[in-house]
Amino acid sequence: MPLLITFGPVILFWSTRYDKAMTLFLTCLKEFAKFANSKDKENNIPPDKCFKLPYKIENDKVESYSITQSFNKQENWTKALKYTLCNLKWALYWFVGNTNFQPLSQGPSSSSSTSTSLYRKQQQGSKAS
Repeated sequence: MPLLITFGPVILFWSTRYDKAMTLFLTCLKEFAKFANSKDKENNIPPDKCFKLPYKIENDKVESYSITQSFNKQENWTKALKYTLCNLKWALYWFVGNTNFQPLSQGPSSSSSTSTSLYRKQQQGSKAS
């Protein structure tokens, strides 16, 4: 099996599939960001506070660094992955803060009935002022 892995065309084949998968993942992350931004707007969140990814995604690039492994420098690919993870962290933070999502490891608790989304907290705070 190790001989197959070191054979050039096999590596290129798997790398191409990986590149396509990562590019599609970036597309999904960008679409989620658009969705989150539109939900913020629907809930009257001020435009400057609406969800926005910290690092711009455009096609296969995050902040001008390509997520593809083929024909890419290791440092650039690593930066693209780092920025992608940071964007994913922001998306996860938005999701958890704006839904009643609870990890499966937590069982139902008395505090779950009092949990509210970030929207509700912000809307209540703005009504009080």
